[in-house]
Amino acid sequence: MQVPLLNALKTFTVSAQRLNFTKASEDLLVSPSAISHQIKILEEYLGCKLFLRKNRSLELTEQGLFLFNRLQRPFYEINQALSELRMPHGKSRINLSLRPFVSSMWFTKQLGDLWRQHPGIEINLIHSLQAPDFFRDNINFAIVWGKQGDWPHLHTLPIIPGNLTPVCSPAYLQQYGPIAQPSDLNQHILIHEENHLGWQQWLYLATGQDMQASKGFHIDDTNVRMNAVLNGQGVMLGCPALLQPLLEQGEMVRLFDVCLDEYAYFLAYPKEANLSRQEQDFIAWVASIALT
Repeated sequence: MQVPLLNALKTFTVSAQRLNFTKASEDLLVSPSAISHQIKILEEYLGCKLFLRKNRSLELTEQGLFLFNRLQRPFYEINQALSELRMPHGKSRINLSLRPFVSSMWFTKQLGDLWRQHPGIEINLIHSLQAPDFFRDNINFAIVWGKQGDWPHLHTLPIIPGNLTPVCSPAYLQQYGPIAQPSDLNQHILIHEENHLGWQQWLYLATGQDMQASKGFHIDDTNVRMNAVLNGQGVMLGCPALLQPLLEQGEMVRLFDVCLDEYAYFLAYPKEANLSRQEQDFIAWVASIALT
């Protein structure tokens, strides 16, 4: 069987994921001009445009979106087949993308149980704050954070409830005084993620008012936010299920019972994945240790 322009199809698929020729060139270790050349060859072969070039951004045409949707599954399965063949017979390597915080506070503590129950599975943890790209990064599974329905193209299994609620350290309360009611937080130092959305949602839920904290700063990594809290630097929205050891030891204090319960951690994988026996075993094992 001959597949025409296989290199061009691969170049197109990565470019369609990135919607940026420069970033695609970095992924494929070629020059941006080489990316443009391969796309031009493919467009001439097909007789249609695959991308619309708008200033500094790219957008898929209707034909480009059709081709991209059809190519994702075969390229994913090619990656899967190559990965399986590289492993010793009877063993399987699973690449799992997850955030450093959920890894250090929960997942890596469970690995001994995984190895006892499934010695044929080799796990490779890929730590990232970015949304997983299953094709580009050759990822089998990801532990993602968000709301049910955020990923319509993925199978998702809820494994840890978010229940975000304000936490701080005893040292912070000693320095800045007690926090008796949610509205008091307006005068305290709030530690945000990339934006104010989480705190805005929690404060509205707790007070019924749109409140803006007068003091605060942003930290994108939850591990770093947690350490800032432990050092008495402010108040963060935390996940009690993952922070339970620190709460029990008195290193952190949960301030209120009110929580944002629509957020959670999910195990996610592509709907088009053709799961091996070991991958099915891995899903079942994760479900068995879930904190839901």
